[in-house]
Amino acid sequence: MDNSLSVRDCNYDGVFYPKYKRDIISLIEHFFCHIDICPKDKETLNEIANNIKNESIITFIVPHGSYRYSGYVASFVYYLVSLIDCNNFIILSSDHNGTSPGISTMNSGCWNTPLGSVPINEDLAYALLGKSNSNFIQIDPFSLSIDHSIEIQLPFLQYVKDNNFNFLPLLQRKQDKLNSLKLAEVLGSVLSNYKKVVLIATSNLSHYLCNHECYRIDNELISHVLTLNVDSYYRTIKENLIDICGSGCIATAMEFSKKIANSNTALLKYSTSGDVDKNDLSVVGYSSILMF
Repeated sequence: MDNSLSVRDCNYDGVFYPKYKRDIISLIEHFFCHIDICPKDKETLNEIANNIKNESIITFIVPHGSYRYSGYVASFVYYLVSLIDCNNFIILSSDHNGTSPGISTMNSGCWNTPLGSVPINEDLAYALLGKSNSNFIQIDPFSLSIDHSIEIQLPFLQYVKDNNFNFLPLLQRKQDKLNSLKLAEVLGSVLSNYKKVVLIATSNLSHYLCNHECYRIDNELISHVLTLNVDSYYRTIKENLIDICGSGCIATAMEFSKKIANSNTALLKYSTSGDVDKNDLSVVGYSSILMF
């Protein structure tokens, strides 16, 4: 693995999100305008923003499908991010390619997208690496370079923060309960010292079910996420044979929130790919969730 990589260029523009800056901005603005013309959604989000503006640490769960399918669901998270004063972010995702040694990060450099360059939070990287025993978290730019899910979050952040922020990417290969709880413990021990930071855990929900069944199973799963019940969450996944790419990332976010005494939760938005393309036979579920 090449640990010398310091600049991570965008690899998924034109695939998961538009290739050109003007088109990215236009699409994000379209999502936000849609929220603005839905009085109930806008009022709910503004009320939530008032409740979380003084919180030191906030956690979100956000999907990572293509903007066409999950962009609007994701925009509920970034609409809130636009209303809070924070410039430090951690983005946690599952490893879709299986190349990570466990938990991968970068400790220096920057990530590029068509909207510009985003610097790595080096202080936060070294703090986490220092708390990571037995190389639990490793410097691994390669695995991060070939995975799409963190990259596609950055244009949203660049838009709402006008490129005035830094972040730390984390790629979680092992999605089991033990590793998720361990990562939550490391994050809790470090982030409790930060004045303001947002953890964004990205995962899609059920894959390739019919639309009705996807709604049913995901709603049950989301109920456990909202109560921060990690045991029931994993049990529901096992009993229903649910295929979730970032199940461990969600569990990490849940356990982390409990460790820092953030027991309040809210479902911001849920929909499926079938709601977009009207193909109800094989869909993917998407949700945006807040923990504070």
